[in-house]
Amino acid sequence: MIQTYFRIKECYTKIPNNILRVIYRTPFNGTEIRVVLAIIRMTLGWNKVSKPISYSYLAKEANLDMRNVKRTVKLLVQVKVIIKNREGRKNVLGINQNYIYWELWKTQNMKGTKLPLSKGVS
Repeated sequence: MIQTYFRIKECYTKIPNNILRVIYRTPFNGTEIRVVLAIIRMTLGWNKVSKPISYSYLAKEANLDMRNVKRTVKLLVQVKVIIKNREGRKNVLGINQNYIYWELWKTQNMKGTKLPLSKGVS
């Protein structure tokens, strides 16, 4: 059996357990989870709450088309998963660590059936 040895202090992104639990329990689609994880790595991974991140860099990092990144960031900001501020022309992005304010579900009909936002509910 081949074993790989590495120094744990150099090879991890520290994610609070409560945030990680909410992320893996949330019905994110593939693009949404990649954007969320990339932002977490670029912010919390470097011990920052938020950071100026361009859409092009985020697209490159998550291996996504920039149009999809823009659309996904806009959606995640609307549902309060991502916090977005502006510094001049730069987007300052970060994960909203107050996950109780995430608005991931919206009522679709009068019966109260709820659908995830990633399934096309606007």
